[in-house]
Amino acid sequence: MDREEKKKQTAKKSTGGRSVTARLKKTWDKLEDGWEEYLFQRKKQKKKLEKQMAAMSPQERKEFQAKRRKTSAAKPAAIIGLCLVGILFIVGVTKLIGMAGRAIFREKQPETELAVQTESETEKIYQEADITVGSTGCMLLHSPFIDSYPDAEGNYDFSSIYKYITPYYSKPDFMTCEFEGALGGPELGYAGFPNFKSPDIIIENIRDSGVDLQMLATNHIYDGLSYAFNRTMEVYEEKGIAYTGIRKDKDSKNYYIADINGVCVGFINYVYETTNMTGGPDKSLNAIVMESQDAPLLNSFNYDNLEPFYAELENSIYNMRQDGAHFIIANMHWGMEYQLQEAVYQDEIAQNLCNMGVDAIMGGHPHCEQPIDMLTSQDGSHKMFCIYSMGNALSNQRVSLMMEEMPTGHTEDGVMVTLHLHQDTDGTVSLTDVELLPTWVYRYTEPSGSKYFILPLDDVANIETTTGISGIYDEAQASYDRTMEELGPGLEKARESIRKTMVCRID
Repeated sequence: MDREEKKKQTAKKSTGGRSVTARLKKTWDKLEDGWEEYLFQRKKQKKKLEKQMAAMSPQERKEFQAKRRKTSAAKPAAIIGLCLVGILFIVGVTKLIGMAGRAIFREKQPETELAVQTESETEKIYQEADITVGSTGCMLLHSPFIDSYPDAEGNYDFSSIYKYITPYYSKPDFMTCEFEGALGGPELGYAGFPNFKSPDIIIENIRDSGVDLQMLATNHIYDGLSYAFNRTMEVYEEKGIAYTGIRKDKDSKNYYIADINGVCVGFINYVYETTNMTGGPDKSLNAIVMESQDAPLLNSFNYDNLEPFYAELENSIYNMRQDGAHFIIANMHWGMEYQLQEAVYQDEIAQNLCNMGVDAIMGGHPHCEQPIDMLTSQDGSHKMFCIYSMGNALSNQRVSLMMEEMPTGHTEDGVMVTLHLHQDTDGTVSLTDVELLPTWVYRYTEPSGSKYFILPLDDVANIETTTGISGIYDEAQASYDRTMEELGPGLEKARESIRKTMVCRID
C-alpha cells in the first residue's frame, strides 16, 4: 500500500481514533522515509563501486573483491543485529496500530468496501557473491580407448588421462562437460565409432577430474538402444553423479539447478534429432528410431520443426526461474561436423534463446571449435554469451586419421570456458568476465596400445618441463594457435560487451 492510499484510509476513520493513529502513522512514515533514504544511498554507493571495478583489469578486480570480502567479514553480525532491532520495532508499531484499530473501529465496515491489507511484502535480500562456472567440450571414447586401457582382468581405468587437466577442471566453483556415448555394460559390450558404448568407469573418472555435471543429450546417447539408454541413467543414479539432458520419467525435471555458493544457476541440455529413415513421426537419433516410451525422456529438437522446441524451452526457463535460477546456461549439441563456422540455423536458434532470456550457450558436436559471440535480444534488454562449439575435450580424432574430414588438426583441439558471475543483493546475476583455456589431446604409445592425456595449454613455452613429456612443444603450440585464431576475436568482443554493460549499469 503506498502513502497516498494510506492517507485515504486514515481519512475514513472516526475523529475519536485520529489522536492515536495519527501519531502511530507519523512514526511509521518516518521509518519508511529512513528506509528509502538508506536504499538510495546504498544504490548510489553500489554504482560508484561498479564504476571503479569497471576500470580495473580482471586481476585487479579479483584482488579488490578478495580484499573487500576480507575487510567486510566482521560486519554481518552488527548488520544482523541492527536489522533485528529494526524488525522488532516495526513489528511492535504494527501491532500497536492493529490494537488501536480494533479498539476504535469495531463497527462493521460496509460489505462493498474492500478490507485494507496491512501486511507489506518484504523484498528478499540475496547474498552478494562472485562465482565461476567452467565448461568444456565433448568426451568420447573411440576404439583405441576400448582396446588399450583394460588390464589383464579386463578392468578399465581412464583416470590417467586427466592427470594434467584435473587441477584446471577443479578450479571453477562448478564444472560441466559433455559425455558422448551410452553405458550398456558388459551385457552389450564396449565399442567406439559408430556406436559408442563405454565402460561405466569413465563417468567416475570424469567426475574425479573435477567435473560436477555431465551433459548427456548427445547424438550418441541411444547407440545402445533402449536398454543402454535407461541403464545409463541407472548407473549415474547409483554412483551419485549429476547429469542432465535425459531423465528417468516424464515427471522428472528436464533441467538441473545448482546452488553454487549461494548463487542459483540453471542448466539445460538439448540435442538435434535426425531424419527418421522409416518416414514415420517417431523421434530419431543418428537414424536410430527411439522407442515411444524413451523419446519423451530425451531433450531434443527438430531443425525442421522448431516451434515445439521453443515452446518447451520457454516453459522450462519459466520453471527454472520458479526454482530459483537467476542465471541460465543452455548446452546445445548442434551444428555441422568439421565446420569451423557455425551454420545459419545455429545463429537463428541462438538468437531465439537470447530473446527468451537464456544467459549463456555452451555448444558442442562439430568436433572442432566454432566462434564465440555476444548476442543481444531483439528488444535490446538482454545480452547472452555464446560459444557455438567447444571442440573435442577427449577423442582419438588425430590429424593423421582425419585427412578427408579435417586435415587441419582442429579435431585434436578443445577449450575450457570459465564464466565469472556476480550476484547482487537484489538477486541479479551478471557476467563479469570470460576466460579461455585451450586444451590439446596428446596421444602416445605403450606396449598395451595408444594412451592419452588432456593437456592444458596455458604455458606452452614450458609445457615439456611441466609435464615431463619431451618433443611436444611444436604440436602444442600449433594447437594453441588454432584455438586462439578461432576463438580469440569472439573472446575480445565478449569482454568488450561485458565492459560496456557494466559501464551502462553504472551510468
